[in-house]
Amino acid sequence: MKKLFFAALAVFAFANINAQDTSFGLSAGYISNSFDGGDSASGFSVAAFAEIDLAESFSVQPELGYSNSSVDDATYNLFNVNALVKYNVTEELGILAGPQIGFASGDIPDALDELFGDDFSSMNLQLAIGASYDITENIFVQARYGFQLNEHVDGIGAVNTINGGVGYRF
Repeated sequence: MKKLFFAALAVFAFANINAQDTSFGLSAGYISNSFDGGDSASGFSVAAFAEIDLAESFSVQPELGYSNSSVDDATYNLFNVNALVKYNVTEELGILAGPQIGFASGDIPDALDELFGDDFSSMNLQLAIGASYDITENIFVQARYGFQLNEHVDGIGAVNTINGGVGYRF
C-alpha cells in the first residue's frame, strides 16, 4: 500500500513540474456497490486528483480515493488509485475511461478473508467509464460505472460500482 501511495504521489509531483496545464482538486459523492448475488451497499466517496492536459481535448486524471459503504451494518471500504483518460466532447462535457485499482477492507472483505484465506484477494481491479460536466471553470459534476475485472474469490466476489458526485478544481 505504501508503494502505491508513493507512486501516486510521484505522478502528482511529476505532473506539477512538467505539464503545461495541470489542475488539482477534490471530489466527493455517493457510491453504490453491487455484489455478486444481488446485494448492494451504498455510502460516500472522496478523492484528490490532478487533471493533466495532454492536448486540446484530452487529459489524464490520476486520483487517490476512498469510499465507504455498508449493507446490514457490514462495511466495504475501498482505497483507490485511479488513472482515467478524459476526452472533452465540448468545453463543458467530458467522457472518462480507465482503470480503477482498489484495495478492499472492512467487515465484508475481512469475512471473505477469514472464510477463504489465501484464495481471497483484497484487490478490486475495475474498468471505469463515465462522464463529467463543468458547471463553472472550477466546479463540476461527474458520474461513472466501474466493472470489476477480477474477483475477490474465484467464482464469487466481484463488486461493480456506481459513483456520482461533485468536485472542485483549484
